[in-house]
Amino acid sequence: MEHAIEHAVGVYIALVGIACLVGILTKWLAHLPYTIALTLVGLALAIFKVGPSVEETGFSRDLVFFVLLPPLLFQGALHMQLWRLRRHAIPVGVFATVGVILTTVIIGGITAGLGAFQTTMIAMLFGALICTTDPVSVLAIFRRSRAPADLKYLVEGESLFNDGTGVVVFTILLEMVLHGEAFDAGAAALEFLRVSLGGALVGLLLGGVAFSVLRRLNDHLLENMICLLLCYGVFWTAEHWHLSGVIAVVTSGLLIGNHGREMAMNPRTTETVETFFESIDFLINSLLFILIGLELRAIPLPQIASHLPAIGIAIGAVLAGRAAVVYPLFFAMRRIGGERPASWSHVLFWGGLRGSIPIALLLGLPHTEALGSHRIDLLVVGFGVICFSLIVQGLTMKPLLLALRISDEGEEESDPGHHTPSEVDAL
Repeated sequence: MEHAIEHAVGVYIALVGIACLVGILTKWLAHLPYTIALTLVGLALAIFKVGPSVEETGFSRDLVFFVLLPPLLFQGALHMQLWRLRRHAIPVGVFATVGVILTTVIIGGITAGLGAFQTTMIAMLFGALICTTDPVSVLAIFRRSRAPADLKYLVEGESLFNDGTGVVVFTILLEMVLHGEAFDAGAAALEFLRVSLGGALVGLLLGGVAFSVLRRLNDHLLENMICLLLCYGVFWTAEHWHLSGVIAVVTSGLLIGNHGREMAMNPRTTETVETFFESIDFLINSLLFILIGLELRAIPLPQIASHLPAIGIAIGAVLAGRAAVVYPLFFAMRRIGGERPASWSHVLFWGGLRGSIPIALLLGLPHTEALGSHRIDLLVVGFGVICFSLIVQGLTMKPLLLALRISDEGEEESDPGHHTPSEVDAL
């Protein structure tokens, strides 16, 4: 047992070493966004069958959901400044609820209808996990290109709340698949409301307790520990009561990141908490991309290649689903909270990149008889869509901004006091 633990620790040290090496090389040589470089590394691990097996890492579904996922969500919420998002509250709310559900249904319907997946439920499950977006690379490009601040807040807010509701929808559908239940829209809607509202209540209650404690302290290390405890504790508590741990984490993170930052933390504490969670976010993002490469490493190359038609269908379905939601909703709410240029709709559409959250959900798919071979289908097709999203869409975002005259090739815009994780040049 001791040797097994020692070996697993050694494997994770090696994985972190690989992540650091990738970061150094992207800085010195490639000048690629770090997430794109990590995607290529994961792809290389899958194709060339190098690295340890995923079993050697001691990796499990619980590790994803209870260890890796909460800090990703908490960190994103911690940096969301609600007062800046106020003008876009209604569009962001609609995109994160109606938009997520419509996107899931459209992607699921297209992939099921064209035969990318064997059953409609699996196709819908794929739609839910792939509809969550990751703005990290896009926001880094925005900052270097001096994109309008309002556009950045709209993209970042839509992504954060999209992730929260998307994971809830995914979890509900996964439970239906695992228990062999037929899809019931009414039951799913009621369950969505129950777990979401319950999770939000847990987040507010425990976040409020943490806030009241933070106001009475003046110790940056202890306060950072309390934030870490809140991040994991609120997720565990909500899940223990069969509510949404994801919504609970996002709610508590928003509370601490806004009211806590302004009324309960001094500048040193704020800097300590932000730096700590940025570092954790960077580490977890790196591990997720490498771990999915190791997961795919066990699948024979001919089997991966046989999924290429399904990957093509899924990419088309994801783009169609994004377009069918973004354009109608954007123009319907274009004037709510202020005028938004029509060109922003194209950025919202093409900038809906898929990244760490879909990878975490893919890695969290359990090895059960109910999923069977569908798990491999979801893993391969899902990673194929993520590769297209980050590499093709990510690398063409700056030319799109220039073509739409949204970008200015002048100096990088500074935004002191508001840096999302990994939005440094490496990302």
